[in-house]
Amino acid sequence: MNVLIDGRALVGNRTGIGVHTAEIARRLDTPPLIASHTEIADKSGLEHCAFRVDEHALGVLWQQWSLPRIDGDVLWGPHGTLPMTWRKPSVVTMHDFTSITMPGRHRLKTILAFNLFIGRSLEQASRIACVSRAVADETMRGFGVAPAKIELVPNGVDEFFSPGGIEQDYILFTGTLEPRKGVDDLIAVWQSLSAPRPRLVLCGDAGWKTRIPKEPGIEVTGYVTRKQLRELYRGARVFVYPSRYEGFGIPPLEAMACGAAVIATRTGAIPEFGEGAALLIAPGDRGALRAALVRVLGDRALRDELRARGPERAKLWTWDRSARVMMELLRCA
Repeated sequence: MNVLIDGRALVGNRTGIGVHTAEIARRLDTPPLIASHTEIADKSGLEHCAFRVDEHALGVLWQQWSLPRIDGDVLWGPHGTLPMTWRKPSVVTMHDFTSITMPGRHRLKTILAFNLFIGRSLEQASRIACVSRAVADETMRGFGVAPAKIELVPNGVDEFFSPGGIEQDYILFTGTLEPRKGVDDLIAVWQSLSAPRPRLVLCGDAGWKTRIPKEPGIEVTGYVTRKQLRELYRGARVFVYPSRYEGFGIPPLEAMACGAAVIATRTGAIPEFGEGAALLIAPGDRGALRAALVRVLGDRALRDELRARGPERAKLWTWDRSARVMMELLRCA
């Protein structure tokens, strides 16, 4: 079986969909062909895969025009859409529908690339993989997809993300720095804390419409390597993920695996893996976020308890298990 993967999510720094694509592709029983419209610089973990580049300035036009011309027995679309002229078996992965439900939080090119093709792609796909129950519910409710066509293929962690290190005096956020991630909420709450307060470390690529104030105590790292990210998780006094909406929510799961005390919002799959092992609050509730942060910062026993629970819970969410499910979907598509 020749597996063909739409590799656009692997172009540039790996975040979100790119992490999902790479972690599953590297574990497939059959080494896939990963195709893209431009060079994929980061091939770490994918050394056994084949790559093909058909240069095109616009990824969505490449997908619709060039991708269906590449030979493959089954196509995996990690981005949720398919070429409209693809006539062979296919699997699409749904991560979220925010370009439809929250268009003001996305660039126009993202909205057009997804919204124009999503309905037809869900009809066309042989099977649909959803990263959480919440996304599966949205898929069925919003597009009338039959439950039998959907399979849960969640995100996960591996043994690389593990406890270690010494707690340091900083509050950590990781993710794209954009409004949907609740970065503005976190900054406002941090500014309201009484001095002396821990540093606020914001780790991730710059998104859009989020301005980070330049003031003492706020540190923006930009994108970091996987190893650097693990060390940041391990050393954080508390990891905070105040996202307004998630399809899944990988960073709090990674933080839990590394033994960080986690505060996160009830969105996506976070309640599924975080309940009882992290402090969960409602999205957008700055009062609840501040109360949780003050509580965790002031209670060493609570931090120790969360640090112990997190790694045990994270062991239940593995990339190996998700890759096995995806391999079966591709095989039976």
